[in-house]
This record gives sequence, C-alpha cells and structure tokens, in this order.
Amino acid sequence: MTMRINRREVVGGAIGAVATSAVASATAAPSTKAATAARAAAPSPAPPDALTLYRKMHLRTDDGLLFWWLQGPKIGQVGTTLTPLYTSSIGTLQRVRHREDGGFDVTQLELIILCDLSSGEPLSQWQNPYTNEMIPIRFSPVGPTVVRYRADNSRVLPTEIGGTPLQATATMHAPVIVGDDVFQRDESVARVFTPGRTTPFEVNDIAVYHGSLANLADPAVTVGEATVFFAEVTGWQRWMNMGERPGNLTSRLTGRKVRRYEDLPQRWRDQLTVVAPKIAADPIAALDGAAARFDR
Repeated sequence: MTMRINRREVVGGAIGAVATSAVASATAAPSTKAATAARAAAPSPAPPDALTLYRKMHLRTDDGLLFWWLQGPKIGQVGTTLTPLYTSSIGTLQRVRHREDGGFDVTQLELIILCDLSSGEPLSQWQNPYTNEMIPIRFSPVGPTVVRYRADNSRVLPTEIGGTPLQATATMHAPVIVGDDVFQRDESVARVFTPGRTTPFEVNDIAVYHGSLANLADPAVTVGEATVFFAEVTGWQRWMNMGERPGNLTSRLTGRKVRRYEDLPQRWRDQLTVVAPKIAADPIAALDGAAARFDR
C-alpha cells in the first residue's frame, strides 16, 4: 500500500506541535517546575559496600530461597558461521545459608529444558544440522551442588561436578554504577574431565548482572531485584555425537531473579511437569536430592 504525504500538513503539524509545547512550557505551574528541578538535583543514594551489593544483586543477604530464569538460543559455531540449534529454557533453584565465619553456602539446582526454536515446546528428539542424525533428548539437570563462598565473597572453587573432575577459575569484576544503573560482570573458565572424552569439556562464560541502585541501597531490601545477560563458549556436548568435528557451542541468554518458585515463567513450570514430573511436584525438596551425573 502506498501512502501519500502532504508536505504542508506535515510542516503545519510540526509548527503546531512546537507552538503547543512552547505554550505548555510557559504556563507550567511554578510548583511543577520546582518539583522537577528538585528531583534532578537530588543526589543518588550512596551504594552499599561492595560485599553487600554483590550479595543483594546475585543472591540475598539473609538465609532463604531464590530463583533465576534464563532463556535464549544455543548456537553452533564453525569458523565464523553461527547456526541456531535450539532454545535453552532454564530455571535455577538456590538456597542460601550463612555461616558463623561470615561466609555462606549456596545449594543450587539448574533445570535445563531444550526447546524447539520456532514453537518453544520441549524437544523429545533433535536433528543435528551438521550430521543430520536424529538424537533423542534426555532431561539432564546440573546439580544439586553446594557452592561455598568466603566472607569476602570469593568462591571456593569446586574440584568436581556430578562426580566428574573439574578445574575452574572465577573472576568477579568491580561494579559499574551510572546514575541508578548498577552493572556487575562475572567471568569463569572450567575444564571438565569427563570419562570417555579424548579432550576435556571446556567452558568459558560471562554474566552481566543489572540492578537498581535505589533498590540495592535500600537497607530494608535483602533480595535485590536483578536481571542478567549470560553468554558462554564451550566445546560440543557429547550427546550431540559430533566426534572430532571442529567447532564449538555458544549461548546468549537473558533472565531475571525472582523470590518464589511461583514467579518463574508459567510456561517453563508447565514444561517442567512434562519433562521432570517428580521434580516439578516438589522442586524445593529436589535441592536435597542426589546430584545428577554430569555428562557433557
């Protein structure tokens, strides 16, 4: 469809908008102008100390539960060519318990549902675009695991995951605060020595957390509001049957922290009842279950 635009109408409309704006500005109540100026001049709240800010944004400053959801594509990369493979839809359950030495322990269970790129429905089988093989999908949670943090928030790096030997490093960067925006970046590298692999499964990931300074600086807040962007680069996962083909996987996920299991996305919770009905029936109890075998 072609739309004809009358130049004089556009110009006239623009002049009218400018005139209206000028009149509104000239007739604005002095009290409104004063209130606006006061808000602009009000200082930003002082950020909490770095330890408290980290705990509020990532976790919580008291004992209890919290939950994260993440969603986005898993992508194959060969050279510079990216091929979307499926959607990762993830819910992570976490329980924080503080210790007398000032540190704390986080028990977490990561529940990953692989979904079709178009429909968003859970996959029961997946066609590998590189080999054309049709591969059955098996639900494979990560954890539950216990991550220990020292009083300075540094992580006691694990030496195994799901019974598989692990080497890992972690870097926590200083927060970047601009106005009310708080950004904080975490990076980690891990090498998992899965039996049967000729080379270790390697993971390089980065997470950028975002929160509100006003929220995080509020002394009454123990569980800060936060969102996250997560990206990683890994080797091929073993279940994909890629053999020695060159290439790797990458992820681009976004998500949010919530305080209750019921606040995780409804669609994800419904899908969990299909792929893992026992966990869905009592997800909090699953935090005390046996760790699933890590087989990447």
